[in-house]
Amino acid sequence: MTTDVDRNAQTITLRDGRTLGYAEYGDPHGKPVLEFHGWPSCRLEGWVYDEAGKKLGARVIAIDRPGFGLSTYKNRYRIIDWPKDVAEFADALGLGKFAALGISSGAPYVLACARFIPERLTVCALVSGLAPLKVEGEKIDPKAHIIKTELQIAGLASTAPLAARLIFWWFARAAQKDPDKAISSTTKGMPPSDIALLEDDAAKQQYHETFAETMRQGTKGPIASVALEVKPWGFRLEEVPMHISIWQGEADNLAFPAGARYMSSKLPDCELHMIPDAGHITVVATHAEDVLREVLAAS
Repeated sequence: MTTDVDRNAQTITLRDGRTLGYAEYGDPHGKPVLEFHGWPSCRLEGWVYDEAGKKLGARVIAIDRPGFGLSTYKNRYRIIDWPKDVAEFADALGLGKFAALGISSGAPYVLACARFIPERLTVCALVSGLAPLKVEGEKIDPKAHIIKTELQIAGLASTAPLAARLIFWWFARAAQKDPDKAISSTTKGMPPSDIALLEDDAAKQQYHETFAETMRQGTKGPIASVALEVKPWGFRLEEVPMHISIWQGEADNLAFPAGARYMSSKLPDCELHMIPDAGHITVVATHAEDVLREVLAAS
């Protein structure tokens, strides 16, 4: 294992030579909670759990997925490949069992771990989580689960990845030139609770840094990852053998409440927390302490 000094820019080297980047937040001596980021995002997203982690005794370890931040891109990577990487990552850090927490598009990766390495997990939580958009044998309307813009990007990434990469690059460049305009564009249609959070200067700065780090290796990884959202995950929710906690805002205009309700109806052992008037970001930021407290109680 190789490690950088900076807690926010650490790496481990997997047996196949690939690198996984990670950042640590919260209490370094606390119970381990692995955080899987959304899209477009990276390990720096884990900062939202830093204060709550210190207060409650959680060691929050946020990992870059392949092609994001410091993690090596891997061609034809699948959601079901993630549990093996996570198990090897945990071994490298000397972790036995750990909790897994997924934000937004990180939800499928938590559920994959719950399906394929449940013996390593203490508990799983999905926060503003993405629901399946395509399941073999079922008729799912993706527009009922996710915002149209991301659905369009995911569809284009799946059918014309080079075009999707170009568009994503253009957006990233525009955001770098005028960060405030990019945030203003992002908040259009968001509920008041989310808009208020993004008006905070510290939150703005963190948003810019996180997005910039997402693009450290370019657009290939993020576009390959978002393309997976419109494909079958490689397992069914009914096959997940352990308890899953879902935290969902009723006013979420990015990953819709219908998706959370769909997942709770399919998962064999699930607790659904529906939060009135809360948006996508509000659930993540404002309820960080609530989520971690529940996770630690079950760990």
